[in-house]
Amino acid sequence: MTAEDTRYRIKVLEKALSILDLFDEKGKELTATEIGRRLGLNKTTTFRILAVLEEHNFLEKAPGSLRYSLGTKIFLLGSFVESSAEIRKLARPSLEELKKLCDETIHLVVLEHGEALYLDKIEGKRAIRVVSRVGQKLPAHCSGVGKVLLASLPREEVDGIIRERGLKRFTENTITNRESLRKELNRVRRQGYALDNEEVEEGLKCVAAPVKDLNGDVIAAISVSGPKNRFGEMETARLISLVRHTADSISETLKERHLTAELVRSSYA
Repeated sequence: MTAEDTRYRIKVLEKALSILDLFDEKGKELTATEIGRRLGLNKTTTFRILAVLEEHNFLEKAPGSLRYSLGTKIFLLGSFVESSAEIRKLARPSLEELKKLCDETIHLVVLEHGEALYLDKIEGKRAIRVVSRVGQKLPAHCSGVGKVLLASLPREEVDGIIRERGLKRFTENTITNRESLRKELNRVRRQGYALDNEEVEEGLKCVAAPVKDLNGDVIAAISVSGPKNRFGEMETARLISLVRHTADSISETLKERHLTAELVRSSYA
């Protein structure tokens, strides 16, 4: 791609975003002619951009109508931001308290399209290099939070995720066998927490527990991560207790706000 092509594509993107910006309270429905006139675009350019936006559900037209309105993709993205922001806000005080008690790296994670989506991260004073960052998505089968979230799903849904995404190996400890993962998820369900035994990064361990809504459905997962030399048997037991207690505390807060797993999952669909 030439520099000229890049500049052109950026200009087209800017025009597309300008079109979306027109749909405010004063312009809930607009025709292609009105859009072109407001932005000074010729008819061909306007129709081409509108066709792409409509194809990807950012805009829509009612059958037989010439008027465009915001599409379902906009509302899905909006609900994603709203629900994730609310979870982060409500969970933050408990996560900060957990960080004070263990001084390790803390994560808040949800499941999006079969992957672990990191909503929040708090570095402890003894911070180490962890591959995660807020907004990042990682495979779910190789982390404590991911296994907690997968364990909350029906078996057929987990099988579908495995078929689509596979079981990529990251370290010698990564679970890459379907049956082994099923056994691990059953263990997670029984004990109420998950361990990451250097499965995504050598030298890194973590403890994770589920956050539940008022119906008892898993809505998110939290974890404490740190180097294996700080995860001895007694310390791991202490961290399991702390993480589970914190997850329960966040669950109670979410129940009070009636934030359900169904609502959150629908926003990531």
